[in-house]
Order: sequence, then C-alpha cells, then structure tokens
Amino acid sequence: MTYRQRMQHDQIALQLYTLRRLAADDLAGTLRAVAAAGYRAVELAGLPKTEPEELRRLLDESGLQVVAAHEGIEGLREDANAVADRLARLGCPRAIVPWMPDADRQTADDVRRFAAALGGFARRLAERGIRLGYHNHNFEFAPLEGTTIWDILLGELPPEVELELDVYWVSVGGHDPVAEIDAAAGRVRLLHMKDRYPGPEPHDAPAGEGILPFPDIIETARSAGVEWYIAEQDEPRDPLQDIARAFRYLDGLAS
Repeated sequence: MTYRQRMQHDQIALQLYTLRRLAADDLAGTLRAVAAAGYRAVELAGLPKTEPEELRRLLDESGLQVVAAHEGIEGLREDANAVADRLARLGCPRAIVPWMPDADRQTADDVRRFAAALGGFARRLAERGIRLGYHNHNFEFAPLEGTTIWDILLGELPPEVELELDVYWVSVGGHDPVAEIDAAAGRVRLLHMKDRYPGPEPHDAPAGEGILPFPDIIETARSAGVEWYIAEQDEPRDPLQDIARAFRYLDGLAS
C-alpha cells in the first residue's frame, strides 16, 4: 500500500510516565537517556517533584522540548491559576487531563457536567496561551445509559478542548483506533502510540511490536490534523530499550 500521508520526524515525542521509576532515582540521567534514544520532544507525567525552572533547565540541557503535561482534574478544580502559572514557568503549551474520576462518570449527566467543566478550564487556560485536552482510557467506551462516555464527550466537549487519543486503550475498549481518529478528525491533536501484545489479557508493547496497525493509524492521523505522535508504555518490560525500539520504529515511518 502507498501511504499518502506521513508524520514528520519532528512530530515524535515520548511520554515520560514510561520512565517514571528511573526518573524517580535520576531525573537528569533519565532525560539524557531519552535524548540519546533519539527523542527531541516529551510529554510530562510521573516525574519527581521539581521546581519548574529546574525542570526546564534539565530539559533544555538534554535538548528536549515540552509538548504537553498531564494535569489531573483535581488540581484544576483546586486552583487552575496555579496550574497555569506552573505550566507557563515550564514553557509548556498544553495541559492534558489524563483521567475522569469515578464520581464524574456514574451517569450521563455526570459526564456532561464534566465536559462542561473542561470547557470552562480550557477557556481560562487559553487566556494564558495554554491549550487543554483530555486523554482516554478504555472505560470511556463501555455502555452508559444507551450510549458511551466517549460519545457523550464528543458531543458535549467544546471545540477548544483537544483530544489525546491513546490507541492502545481504544483497542482494549473494543474499538478500532483508525475509526475513532477518523470520527474525531480535527479534534485529535495528540496520539499515544502504545502498541498491544496479542493475547486475551491486554498488555502494552513498544510501537511496532504488537497488533495495532500503525501505518494506517498514521495515515488517518495526518489527514485528521494530529500534531504529535507520543510513544508511551504504562508497564514497559525494559524501559530504556523499549523507548529506543519505539523511536526507531516510528522514525522509520516518518517522512
């Protein structure tokens, strides 16, 4: 098959949550290892507590650009201005809400209220030049009152709230990542490029080493307006080797 759309080499990033255990012991060394693996951009999550200016210095020393940071909804509800201040000090352009608490998804109306809250936070952060997005897991695709959380979010989230689609969790939720990217074209701005090993029990894999159709995902994503392709694993078997293999695979698919 000839692919008309390809991602660019400089659109590949790494979610640092993948290396959270290594970063807890040696943040500076971990960031240097990320750069040595070929990455030039990262998404923040799971890092040890570090002052924004110090973290920015370490990232700059390793030649790493920050493309987004995971920020829990609890922190935004407590003090959205403090979140914005910290991200501004980091030079981070996006906040991604990575999880919907159980209490916010008991009913369809709960989900609608959650979507409205995200819209409000997106408008507040936009005043500081920071975009807001939402990251899925698999629970969004389970039935809820004749629909799904995901369909409610697609219908209720205002356009200023971006989507970070995790293709692994879409698959675990029983859906086709290519179809979901296409259905949300123009809204999905970041992808978590996490593969899935075959077998009845889901387990994540480095991109290119599982069953997900990454060439098709990339072609659809480029047409849909995706800006960042972010390698990630929740439970890597060999973290530094896994991120290096993921980078080589994704870089090989880039133009």
